[in-house]
Amino acid sequence: MNLNLTLIGQIGTFLVLWWFTHKFIWPLFAEAMEKRRQKIADGLSMADKAKHSVAAAEEETARIIAQAKTQATEIVGRAQKQAEQLVVDARIEAKSAGEREIAAVRDNFEQEKRKAREALRGQVAELVIQGTEKVIGREVKTDDHKRLLDELSEKL
Repeated sequence: MNLNLTLIGQIGTFLVLWWFTHKFIWPLFAEAMEKRRQKIADGLSMADKAKHSVAAAEEETARIIAQAKTQATEIVGRAQKQAEQLVVDARIEAKSAGEREIAAVRDNFEQEKRKAREALRGQVAELVIQGTEKVIGREVKTDDHKRLLDELSEKL
């Protein structure tokens, strides 16, 4: 009997402990496990969202880099075109300035040439008059002098 009574006592104690655990302790464990499960699920969800955010950010970064490269290429192209245009403009301006300088030198040369011719005509006329005076042996009158100068000017 001892064995039966002990067994019944152990079964009773087990049932009381089971009921107490099921009623008071198990809900606390179940609640803690549910909170932990929810935290893990939220963490996994956030990790998945973060993974998608990182992928989207990488795509956006790649797009921005490609756009920046395109803009840089366009800027370099425009800069090269501007540099080429500046060189062309500088050449045109230099050529134009050179032509103006040459024209100015030619004009100056022509003026100096005319002045020299006029001076030479005057000197030749004086020499002719002096030579004529010596050949004729008398002084040439003003009217004759003017007429001779006009004839010489036309011939020269």
